[in-house]
Amino acid sequence: MGRMKRHTISYVSFFLCQMLVLGGCSEGDVIGGRSMEPVAVLDFAVPSSSPGVMTDLDGYSVHSEKYAYLRIDEAAGVVDRFRVVDMESGESVYEGDFSVAKSNTSLLVADFTGLDIPGYYRVECETYGCSEVFPISADLYRQLSDKTRVRIMETCSDLSAEPSTILDYLQAYEWYPDTTADTSESTENVVSGAPEELICVRDWISGMDYEGSVGTEAVIYSTILAKFSFLYKDYDSSLATECLQKASSIYSQSGNVVKSDSAAFRALAELYRASGESAYEAELEGYKEYFSSGDVRIDEGYMYGAMTYIVTRQSVDKELCDMLVDSILADAQSINNRKREITDPLNSQTGGSEEMIGYIRTLMCANYILRGYEYDRTMQMMLHYLSGLNVESSAVTPEDGDPGFYNLIYSCMAALEKEEKL
Repeated sequence: MGRMKRHTISYVSFFLCQMLVLGGCSEGDVIGGRSMEPVAVLDFAVPSSSPGVMTDLDGYSVHSEKYAYLRIDEAAGVVDRFRVVDMESGESVYEGDFSVAKSNTSLLVADFTGLDIPGYYRVECETYGCSEVFPISADLYRQLSDKTRVRIMETCSDLSAEPSTILDYLQAYEWYPDTTADTSESTENVVSGAPEELICVRDWISGMDYEGSVGTEAVIYSTILAKFSFLYKDYDSSLATECLQKASSIYSQSGNVVKSDSAAFRALAELYRASGESAYEAELEGYKEYFSSGDVRIDEGYMYGAMTYIVTRQSVDKELCDMLVDSILADAQSINNRKREITDPLNSQTGGSEEMIGYIRTLMCANYILRGYEYDRTMQMMLHYLSGLNVESSAVTPEDGDPGFYNLIYSCMAALEKEEKL
């Protein structure tokens, strides 16, 4: 899955290594700062092994369900009980019985949902050892959301942010404004009133050279400019208008004539919402024939384009809206029905982290349509899998993948966390 493995090396091991390097070297052996004896070259590798118990390496929210997995080894014998140890006090603060996982009889589940005190812990049991240390926090996802948000703003400043990251970042800002926090105290922001999140995207846009872009690249830039224009219009209407004009111009020069291109659909939805132009409305309606064929796969571009289209205050084609909504909800329900096999730590029925991320995007969009909490639990199960509840006990981090997606899902989970819906 291309994960970043997290390892822990004990202080004892580190001390012994230092003793091996420094031992046997006395003051009399050194002349002019150099040893007269040949220096041994220590060529060794720290062994990499998975912890005995799998946990979410990012941690758990106070009010959410909390569980760990233990892979059964028949040669190791039977183990019935587990305990959770507070790393500060070193004391066991929670104990319970393992249960057999519903998805796989080779897995035991340690459910410690009842532990709701913030701190750092690990899960232990006889024979198999312990998990890596993890936090329990009242605002876990808010902290993770803030971390990815700050990182994205930094990449906006040095213009290294990818367009896909910017789109997810703006989507998070639009959908979950209560999970973002404007910490800027700059005079510019105080005067304009614009949130820091939008200020940094504005600066990224001003520093990018997109005038000569064509094809899909131009379509994506036009999407960003149109979405930014819509979100920024209340703070600087003249700049918002300028961005919308550029978005229209860039889309026109993209050469897009394919009515089955999801990136173009998303761009058209943003352009139509921001401008109300009938030409964009007509192009969007041209997708109905494609969607009615039954062979369409509602991917990321279509999903987010649909989300923009169905909430716009402009007039919309109800038949097209129904097609989009029905397709997204059907996909979400299909994913939800397979949630246990998809998140099985030992035998996940998924093609890897990118496919899992695609599932989460679909569920987020379905929740947005339903305005409810239908798929919260499934999304959290998938995040747990990506964060350590997998056979390798390793985590896919924002550094491994796209920080924009993680900012979006963490913001979603932070909103649920705030409402105690997890």
